[in-house]
Amino acid sequence: MIRLPRFLCLTLLALAAGACSTSYLPNMLRPYRPDVQQGNIITRDMVDQLRPGMTRDQVRFLLGTPMLTDVFHQDRWDYPYYLRRKSGETQVRKLYVVFAEGKLARFDSDAMPAEPLADSLILGQKPSKPRSAPAAAAEPAAAPAPSAPVPDPAPAQVPVPVTPAPASLQ
Repeated sequence: MIRLPRFLCLTLLALAAGACSTSYLPNMLRPYRPDVQQGNIITRDMVDQLRPGMTRDQVRFLLGTPMLTDVFHQDRWDYPYYLRRKSGETQVRKLYVVFAEGKLARFDSDAMPAEPLADSLILGQKPSKPRSAPAAAAEPAAAPAPSAPVPDPAPAQVPVPVTPAPASLQ
């Protein structure tokens, strides 16, 4: 008879603990929550290389295959990016490109990170501060002004040896 109240008490305690949040539990007892990354990784350098008039193949080579293509709007490609860290932090970035007659007509993008920052965000590392350049290298030395215009040299002519065709081909 004494075991029944002890069992009931332990069962109620276990149910109450299970209903609570897992934030007070040590990492070893918490459920594993992986980082969720979806979409194309687009950096600022990639967006800076986009130019109106580029072909679809050039855009695909630069940005990768679009994540979303709409059947009803075949001239629009969407490049969404979604990253949810295990800490709960969420990042969402979007880029879309619009083509007219097979050429890039316009594009719009959220602020994209530089490549080193994008790498550190994906890997879960804290972004490192860029090293400051030495003062001498920061300011380029002024080039001396030429006294007279210098003509461009003519390209060098390289003789190409000519070999006679074999007799069997003549």
